[in-house]
Amino acid sequence: MELALLGLALLLLIMNAKLSKWLLGEQRVKISETEGEKVHRWVIFVSIFISLIILTTIIDRDNDSALMWFLLCVLIVMCSIQALMEWKYLKGTKQYVIPLLLMAISVFGVLVIFFIDDWMKHTTFQDVVSEQLHEETEVNSITIRINDLSERIPQTKARVTIEDKETIGRILEVFSEMELKQDDGLHEFRKYNVTIETTNQVAEDHFETKGLRVELDENYANISASSHGRYEIVSGTNHLQTIEELVESDEIDWERPNTD
Repeated sequence: MELALLGLALLLLIMNAKLSKWLLGEQRVKISETEGEKVHRWVIFVSIFISLIILTTIIDRDNDSALMWFLLCVLIVMCSIQALMEWKYLKGTKQYVIPLLLMAISVFGVLVIFFIDDWMKHTTFQDVVSEQLHEETEVNSITIRINDLSERIPQTKARVTIEDKETIGRILEVFSEMELKQDDGLHEFRKYNVTIETTNQVAEDHFETKGLRVELDENYANISASSHGRYEIVSGTNHLQTIEELVESDEIDWERPNTD
């Protein structure tokens, strides 16, 4: 996304220099060549200064939606100021329409870039783990750990290893319905730590057993099989249903390591 925004910025710079010739048949006139030079310089400086303060103190830079709206507001304000200044100081020309055109183009470009970026971040649990967990995979067991998050370093307060194929199937079925979105936030500990022990054939007469770790809670999942790692769960399904049923079940013998 950063490269796309940089490309958009370069395009706007080129268009700012060329549009006057293309549309109005005259060279682009700069406010710095008029009596409004000092006013323009100070207005732009103050606008940029305020924008940077807002960006560093108020805007959540890990939130793409917040960044998008911030960037749109900055573009609209800056282009509007530029158009007003050109209307005031560039007498006898219609060059003030150029910042307005650039504003429309930049707003459209930013919306398209963020839409495509958001779309590309969406995936599914199945796609993320497909190399390690697929139709030919043998799932040997699933170990569930419940973390106590009240301490700085979480402690396991209960754990159980499931080997029953029917229960394993129920857990995997619920997981397979999860729709995910890549999240750029820092790694955080989750309430549940699920380790899926899988065996896959990697060559003739050669099998590999590995653990697929999924840390999750109501809203997020950290998946070891992914290079990205952290995802927001956006499917709206109750992906914790089977785990919570196991927690409440009297038939499941949970080990409690921290119980005296």
